[in-house]
Amino acid sequence: MELSPVAGAATDARQRSNSTNATPMHNHYSASRTDHKKAKAISDAIDKSLKVDKERLQKETGIKLLILGPAETGKTTVLKQLKLLYGRKGLDAERETYRRIVHLNVMKAIQALIEGLEETNIPLEDPANIPHLDMVADHIESALKKYSVTSIHGFTNPAIPRKITDAKAETDMFAEMAPAIKALWADGSIQKIFHTCTQLRIQDSAKYFLDTVDRISHPEYIPSDDDILQARVKTLAVTEHVFHIENVAYRIYDVGGQKSLRKYWAPYFDDVNAVIFMAALSAYDQPCEDDARLNRLQECLVLFNQIANHKLFELTSMILFLNKIDIFQRKLDSGSMVSKYFPEYHGPNDYLSTTVFFQYRFMQQCKDLQKQVYTHFTHATDTNQMRVIVVAVNTIVQRLNLRISGLI
Repeated sequence: MELSPVAGAATDARQRSNSTNATPMHNHYSASRTDHKKAKAISDAIDKSLKVDKERLQKETGIKLLILGPAETGKTTVLKQLKLLYGRKGLDAERETYRRIVHLNVMKAIQALIEGLEETNIPLEDPANIPHLDMVADHIESALKKYSVTSIHGFTNPAIPRKITDAKAETDMFAEMAPAIKALWADGSIQKIFHTCTQLRIQDSAKYFLDTVDRISHPEYIPSDDDILQARVKTLAVTEHVFHIENVAYRIYDVGGQKSLRKYWAPYFDDVNAVIFMAALSAYDQPCEDDARLNRLQECLVLFNQIANHKLFELTSMILFLNKIDIFQRKLDSGSMVSKYFPEYHGPNDYLSTTVFFQYRFMQQCKDLQKQVYTHFTHATDTNQMRVIVVAVNTIVQRLNLRISGLI
C-alpha cells in the first residue's frame, strides 16, 4: 500500500533521527529528552497517516456485506429498502416490472386459496361465487405462464432467465380476472381457509394486495413504494448491489435462500466484512418445505448455526435480523401458541417473553461464547424503522472493522 506524503516525510525524519552524530556530554540528558519527544511525534505522525490511508482504502474498496438466510425471510425486502433509501433512481426504473410481479402475487395467492378449498372439501359460503371460482380456475394456469417473471434481478443480471410478454395484454388479462378474484376473496369460506390453514404456502403480502384488487387492476396502475416492498419474487441467483452509505461504498450480495441454492453461497464468503442473517419469527408455526421434521424457524436456527460458526466468519461482524415481527405479533394475538411448535418453551405467550426466548435460542447456536451478535427485531417493510436500523448497522460495521484493523 502506498503511504501518503505525510507518512513518507515522517519516515525520512525517523531515519534522520537515527543517525550516529555525537552529542556533547553536558547536553546528553536534555538532548535525549528532545530526541525522545521528536521520535514520539514522528511515530504518532506515521500512525496517524497509516490510519488515514487505511480508512481511505476502505472507502475506495468498500465494505462487503452478505445478506443470508432461508427463503422468504425478507432478504430481498431489506435490499429494496436500501434501494429506496440510497438508490431510488434504480428502483423507479423497475416499477413497471413490479406491476407484473404484484399481479403474479395475487394470482398465486388466489390459486393457493382455491386449492385449500378443494383439499378441505369446504363449499363456498355464497353459491353466487361458483361461476367466479370456475372462471378463475379455468384461466389461472395460462395466466401464470404468461406472467413468467422469474426474478426482478433478471433485468440487470443476464444469467437469470426471463420472459417478456406484451404489457398491455397482461394488464387486460388481470383486469378481466379481477372482479372474480375480488368476489372470491370476500367469500367467508376463502377467508376461513386463509386464516386457519397454516400448511398453505401463501405469501405474507397476500392480504395486502387482495384487499386492494380494484386499485392494482386499474389500467394506469403504477406500484407505490409500499407495493414494491410487499411484492414477492424468488431470488434464484447471487446478485451484487453497490450503495453509498455515509460516504462508504457497500457491496451487498443478495442470495437465493432455497436449500438447493445454498451450495452457491460459499464462493462469496471470502473477505466479508459483515453478515446480516435473516430469520422470520412469524414462521414458527409453518412447516419447512425442505425438511418435514422441522418448522421454518427451526430451519433458520440450523442454518444460523452453520453460518455463525463458519471458519471464514471468525472476524466478521454478525448481525441478526429477527424479522416479520408484525406478523408474529398478530399470530400471538390470535391465540397461536409458541409452545405448540417449540415444546421447550414454557413461558407466557406474549410478545416480550417469546422474543427473548427466540433471541436466546439463536445465541445458543454460537459455539464461541465471546462472539458478538448484534440482534435487531425488524419489520422489513417499515421504511421508517429500517432507516434507523440501517444507520445503526453502518455504525456497528465500521466500528468493528476499525477495531479489527487495529485502528481503534
